[in-house]
Amino acid sequence: MSQASTAQIADLETLFGDPLAPAGELTYEAILAADAERRLVEAAETILSRWGFGAELVPERLGGRWRSTEDLVRRLLPIFRRDLALGLGHGITTFMAAVNVWLGGDERTQRDLAARLLRGNRVAVCFHELAHGNDLLQNECTATLVHDGAVRGWRIDGTKEVINNIDRAESALVFARTSDDPGPGAFSLLLWHKDASLSGGADTGRRVLTAGVRGCQIGVVTFDRLVVPEDALIGSKGGGASIALRAFQITRAVVSALATGTVDAATRLAVPYMRGRALYGETVWDLPHARLLLTRAWAALLVSDALARTAVRALHLRPDESYMLSAATKYLVPKLLNDAMHDLSVLFGSSFYAVTPPYGIVEKWLRDLTILPIGHAGSTSCLLSVIPYLPTWARRARKPAQHEPALFSTTADLGELPFSALGLGVGRVDSVTAPLRDETITSALRSAHPAVAGLVDRWAGELATLRDAAAALGPASLRPDATPEVFDLARRLTAVMAAGALLGTWYEGRSHATSPFSRTPVAIEAALLRLSELLGPAPHAPGAPLPAPSRVRWPQDVADAAAAHIASTTGAGLSLGVEEVAVTGPSRSPEERKS
Repeated sequence: MSQASTAQIADLETLFGDPLAPAGELTYEAILAADAERRLVEAAETILSRWGFGAELVPERLGGRWRSTEDLVRRLLPIFRRDLALGLGHGITTFMAAVNVWLGGDERTQRDLAARLLRGNRVAVCFHELAHGNDLLQNECTATLVHDGAVRGWRIDGTKEVINNIDRAESALVFARTSDDPGPGAFSLLLWHKDASLSGGADTGRRVLTAGVRGCQIGVVTFDRLVVPEDALIGSKGGGASIALRAFQITRAVVSALATGTVDAATRLAVPYMRGRALYGETVWDLPHARLLLTRAWAALLVSDALARTAVRALHLRPDESYMLSAATKYLVPKLLNDAMHDLSVLFGSSFYAVTPPYGIVEKWLRDLTILPIGHAGSTSCLLSVIPYLPTWARRARKPAQHEPALFSTTADLGELPFSALGLGVGRVDSVTAPLRDETITSALRSAHPAVAGLVDRWAGELATLRDAAAALGPASLRPDATPEVFDLARRLTAVMAAGALLGTWYEGRSHATSPFSRTPVAIEAALLRLSELLGPAPHAPGAPLPAPSRVRWPQDVADAAAAHIASTTGAGLSLGVEEVAVTGPSRSPEERKS
């Protein structure tokens, strides 16, 4: 990471300040108060605007700061460590819209949008219609090319629902049907600038109240013969679905990586809570079960961070493999993060349900994270992106794949994102599972951590078994109405990819000072234990009784060592992911601060 990037991260952490401070503009108390009133913290939005948030979303060649997508994630993580709703509400939705323009728009459209974003404008994403969920190819909103005297443009009619920022955004990206023909070629993307409408109108005043991300301005837009200029079309007519699918691989990876920041903050916040909360004559920290819950949450964070960072780096280094990898990431990472938050909610006990500062923020974080599997690119749609390519993936996974260190490193530099190289397919090889097939890596792990050698073998075996099962699938099995067994193969593949990403990240990070894998042996052991909870029953001989569901036994010494590491890392003011960076609070309980 460049020196400039490091300075920008520190600046944002400093500008936001300590969320547990008695007074500040973005404290947990301020966030909870704003959430109760279904708004964002206005002072925080002002900070982000002055910081130049819009520049983060604009590629360098167009005058912005976006070069390395990994650096983009690093710079924005401080937002998500405090308030996921702020991250989505202030601008990540704009990011989701903008990448479609960077992928499919012409030079004039790109430069115009870049100038708007650099001025601080927002863009809403008008994709969803509640009747059709994430099935974009069933959408009914239409766009018709009209020529009425001096007015020539696209007339948009229909309704889009659950649209973030639709009322306050200056522009909106609209996914609309432009043909009655069946199939993906019937849809196009139109960029509607509200200051450039030619005729007609759109009602954006109705707000939708949600349980999570309450502060986001989510609403409904009803288009009533709204005419936008002819050059509002992004790409070619009928190219909307293709552009959107290519854009999803960027946003799926980035959104997943940013969401890890919320669980990082929640896990760190658990340390002062556990040490300051008296229970049965002891503190919560003294309870072995509580330390195990803390460890499981941290382990889920490590797995999620390893997979998400690999997916982000693959956008630059293996763009031909990014489509499946980003879909797998967007399926599995939200699941692991939500499970971690549920573990932490049990740990926080009554403080979780009371929803009072400072620990009540955990209840909000859990509600906010719940939207990830069902909101942008939902879980089912992610698996549906994987299923058609399972047999092709199986063939690619049989090819020798040389371990690519830069794919799993947190220090190797990345160039600009090659937008034109992002396609819709599997890729020539399978780089993300290569560490499971690399004897140098697996032998090093078995040697350094004999206690988890059996788990390494299980994952190598799972890869081989899954590869054979996927190779046997016929074309009829790969449709959207696939059987539960085929969906299960896709689900298992996401876990195998996570195992490959974890092993690769461990191997590259085991000698770096900023990696937990170099600071404590328990990091990889805990991560493998948590990941292996996703494994099904061990293989058995044909005709033999089915084995009992496999259960992972967590040795108490692993939980104790992991908890000690979490406490020391939190006390040192460092994050808890696969790259430990300086963060602002919390390291001490409110009681300790008073003393």
